[in-house]
Amino acid sequence: MSADVVAKAGTFDCRKAFAETLTELARTDRRIVAVCNDSVGSSNLTGFAAEFPDRLVNVGIAEQAMVGVAAGLANGGFVPFVCAASPFLTGRALEQIKADAAYSYHPIVLCGMSPGMAYGELGPTHHSIEDLAWTRAIPDLTVMVPADPAQTRAAVRWAADAGRPVFLRIGRFPVPEVTPAGSSFDGGATQQLRDGGDVTLVATGTMVSRALEAAELLAGEGVQVRVLNVATLKPLDPEPLLRAAAETG
Repeated sequence: MSADVVAKAGTFDCRKAFAETLTELARTDRRIVAVCNDSVGSSNLTGFAAEFPDRLVNVGIAEQAMVGVAAGLANGGFVPFVCAASPFLTGRALEQIKADAAYSYHPIVLCGMSPGMAYGELGPTHHSIEDLAWTRAIPDLTVMVPADPAQTRAAVRWAADAGRPVFLRIGRFPVPEVTPAGSSFDGGATQQLRDGGDVTLVATGTMVSRALEAAELLAGEGVQVRVLNVATLKPLDPEPLLRAAAETG
């Protein structure tokens, strides 16, 4: 199973790309529902809520219940997309993610919005620097971090049909499109975006565009840099990493 990558010019917010794709999918697939924790605005779900008011469940600030509700919907044949700021989704509902989503192997897509230090001005309660370590440790939970809006769109389409629990980490800040248009997203492959024989930069999520910028600067110094985009952290595709270590070590 794979999804095509369709790039657009300019820089875009990955949350917007996520919400647009989710709404498009919902128009043709009645299984698609959204569950959130009073985060309709910050998850960019205002348009989805307006078009599908009966397919968005807002549980309020009750993250554990949010994942439990999603598990019930999955039991009923729906494909729930659970949307919340990543520190609250993973920090408050980790047990439910482990038991209700992953161990039960429900087709739930857990969407961690604005991860890392994206909410810098709001302080450490809104920072999410542990979420990847936590989610990667849970068996049967696929962990994805798209690099740009194009890959975000493809990842949403892939996750909707994956039939398994997925954690999708979606960045807050606008980033340029770095994924080649027309490339496929199969939910696992590590992607080489730039070739080089001196050193390799390995990046994930919104840091991929920064890695490409660094590679361009280093090229001006005569250093040829290979750049790898690891959009799927679990299961990890090791071959491009091992090959890069051997060829640019």
